[in-house]
Amino acid sequence: MTIPDYARRRHVVRPDRLGALFGARSIAVVGASASSSWAGNLLRSLDLGGGVERLTFVHPQHDVLFGRPTVPSLRDLPEPADLAFVMVGPHRVEGVLADAAAAGVRNAVVLAAGYGETGEDGREQQRRLAELALELDITVMGPNTIGFINAPGGIAPWAVASSAVPLAGPVGAVFESGSMARATYEFAQAHGIGTSIWASVGNSAVLSSLDVLEYLVEDPGTRAIALFLETVREPARLFELGRRALEADKPVVVFKAGRSEAGKRSAMAHTGALATDDAVVDSAFRQAGIVRVESIEELISTVGLLGYTTRRPQGRRMGVVTSSGGGCNILADLAAVNDVELPPWREATVAALREHLPEFASVLNPLDTTGYGHARARPRPTKAEDDLMEIAVTDPGIDFLFTMMTPLPSEQPSDPAFIESRMKIVGDIVAAAPVPILLSSNTCRDVAEYPRRLLADNGLHLLPGADLAMASIGHMLRWTDQRAGLLAAPAPVDVPRLQARDSTVAAMGTWDEDEGRALLAEAGVPIVPARLVTTADEAADAAAKAGGPVALKICSRDVPHKSDVGGVALNVSGADAAARAFEDVVAACGAAVPDARLRGVLVSPMRAPGPELLVGITVDPTFGPVLAVGLGGVWVEVMEDSALRVLPVSATDVRDMLGELRGAALLRGARGTKPVDLDALSEVILTISRAALSLGGTLQTLEVNPLRISADGIECLDVLVTTEEEQS
Repeated sequence: MTIPDYARRRHVVRPDRLGALFGARSIAVVGASASSSWAGNLLRSLDLGGGVERLTFVHPQHDVLFGRPTVPSLRDLPEPADLAFVMVGPHRVEGVLADAAAAGVRNAVVLAAGYGETGEDGREQQRRLAELALELDITVMGPNTIGFINAPGGIAPWAVASSAVPLAGPVGAVFESGSMARATYEFAQAHGIGTSIWASVGNSAVLSSLDVLEYLVEDPGTRAIALFLETVREPARLFELGRRALEADKPVVVFKAGRSEAGKRSAMAHTGALATDDAVVDSAFRQAGIVRVESIEELISTVGLLGYTTRRPQGRRMGVVTSSGGGCNILADLAAVNDVELPPWREATVAALREHLPEFASVLNPLDTTGYGHARARPRPTKAEDDLMEIAVTDPGIDFLFTMMTPLPSEQPSDPAFIESRMKIVGDIVAAAPVPILLSSNTCRDVAEYPRRLLADNGLHLLPGADLAMASIGHMLRWTDQRAGLLAAPAPVDVPRLQARDSTVAAMGTWDEDEGRALLAEAGVPIVPARLVTTADEAADAAAKAGGPVALKICSRDVPHKSDVGGVALNVSGADAAARAFEDVVAACGAAVPDARLRGVLVSPMRAPGPELLVGITVDPTFGPVLAVGLGGVWVEVMEDSALRVLPVSATDVRDMLGELRGAALLRGARGTKPVDLDALSEVILTISRAALSLGGTLQTLEVNPLRISADGIECLDVLVTTEEEQS
């Protein structure tokens, strides 16, 4: 579904306008009825929030609703409301907005479904709604939304069942699904994760998820942000807001629904097999400094950890103390999965820990406190895990300490002195620790009101179970590393559009290879010399002048993969052999592709063996041109080893891509081979990407396969270019 571009709708979605929406102290509810569960849920949520000072029901047929007098229309309000919550059917919404504008109401939440999600007629109705809202200067959330919760302000126009007062805290969230907004809100509240703004944008006719993201980046009460996205409508703005969030030190965590199959790609390029839709989405989020998670539970656990952790680990070395031997095994496995190190304790730490453990205990990392440790008398109201945690956290070889806490009581005991004293001591240990201490429960169990208060009163945050805890820690560590790199990286350089070339430029579709070679050469890309010949005699002459073995390959836009049809001859020595090879590749091509338009045969000098890369650029339907780098030649599809970036990129980005490859050791000089000049290689790849970008909106695919690195230097050996008519 389309949405008006940001420049057109900015006047109604600026952060100051959203501040007025989320801070609404007077609300007019339009179209509610006593029999509507939506209306009952809304009223209960507003009552639980407690921050709305004036609530008015608007209905033309009922004088009283829910024990309150009504007015027949928004135009009859004695003074403008801050927000209209619109609960009428889709065919009446536009009239309500007109009434709102006449009454001076500048914000509306539209509950109604039946818009863009229903088909072409619904999309047209949604378009009209958006245009009317912009014309009337009304900020519209929805349609097809359940509303929002402003927990610190006690403002909760939320049309689903609520059971408790909203828990305020540092996490902001925006959802493109109402049901997921509700489910995750309940999960967050059940695990003691308090919120700033929790918003459901629905169909986003006017107000989008990125508009709310911008508000949350600027909101001083928000320290971490969760996004549930069904699509990315404004990719350039996503990158901009991601950068602003990094600069504000506010982690953004996203769950993107719909891991689709590969999008529409040119079937003639290997690059499309690497740059699938979801792989591009992964790369785009990383480039924007956004953490991507695999489940909604992981979304909430991760954003909760990032929101509540005021001291983040500065490395991956984790110490573990837990009261479960089985838990130690689980955590060791989870640490490996999440790229977290478990270094051995230093000798002084081992000696200090042994004083509090039985002789039979193994002093390992992870550390099992053993059941015996729990049975020993203690001079203060603590458990073994608390005392051992206090010792272990001083180990100079760790960057943070993790512990799974024994379950806290779900209700206040008859004598709460021990548990309340214990939790104060734990809070003091965590506050005084030289490195961060992260806590979790053993399993993903809800945190009842009493233990939630115990934790909050002592400045503690409890992660929901070992699996989610370790996944969240892994995401936090990756985000910390990622942020530092992104903020330090130079900005990519914009590339000017290619100027019109002469008549040798290919028509739209696949280019003849010599045309693609000319494009790269003009951009400054090193490319192996080649002579285009059209007769056997010319091939013989070219081979003779080359002074050594040559390669011959068909040059035809109708034969993109030449070796598949016998259109390539390698290591051809001498003029006579070159003449015969010319006849052979032409005949093979004619037999395999009888209607192929043959431009000629390219004759090139053979190059010494060396590492080969594929460098390809395709156009993603959402994010635009995407660069893929992987092992080249025949290995590209066998190894499936590639790195992706949305263009444009910098040379630093390209260098990082090369380091991500599983085959990176080949470039660094594995098994005694000469290492590649990675800076020079990065510049060549960057130049290839700029050549692709210079084609502007006509670009479909540009692929170099292979890019050979040898004693002769870095050279393109084969290039494929496809273009299409530029969309207006």
